Amino acid sequence: MAAFNRFGRALTSAAKRVYARTQLENELYGLDDRSLSDIGVSRGMIPAIAREAVPAGEVGDLFAEFSRLVVNGLLRPALDWNRRRKARATLLSLDDRLLADIGLARHEIDAHVARLSGAINGPLPVAIAAMEEDVTAPLKAWSAARATVKELSRLTDRQLMDIGVIRGDIAELADGLAETGLAAANNNHRAPKAA
Repeated sequence: MAAFNRFGRALTSAAKRVYARTQLENELYGLDDRSLSDIGVSRGMIPAIAREAVPAGEVGDLFAEFSRLVVNGLLRPALDWNRRRKARATLLSLDDRLLADIGLARHEIDAHVARLSGAINGPLPVAIAAMEEDVTAPLKAWSAARATVKELSRLTDRQLMDIGVIRGDIAELADGLAETGLAAANNNHRAPKAA
């Protein structure tokens, strides 16, 4: 539940900032041109003024909280459930004599697994623990690729030729950059090898 609470707080904070910025823009747009010139503002400057007055905050914070939400709110409970299921199946596969040797009766298995759930859960596997930071890396890479396509598409054919790109290769180039960024993000979060 803590992961849900943290993500909810980050989302609420982001929404409040967007709302405050929109309110400021609406108030400034509501002024006539003379009032705006009296305070030294033109209509074209209003969005920039609103962004400066109410900063957007760190998008990375929202992404990080979303990653923690996915790992701690979804993956960890699913992994814990699977571990309990396997422990229960292992105990059920034992015959009555073996169960008696470890001090259990067949009807006590469910209660025993429930009591052991904390010990069974244990730490997350390294691959899932690493996802806590970069579960949104594919989304970030896709966003970066989209931004690259958008920027390169604005250039003229001559400008593209100057940087060694032809218009037909823009999407492929952006995808390559996104994959490179994703690979770098995965390498940064990889667990260190034991000495």
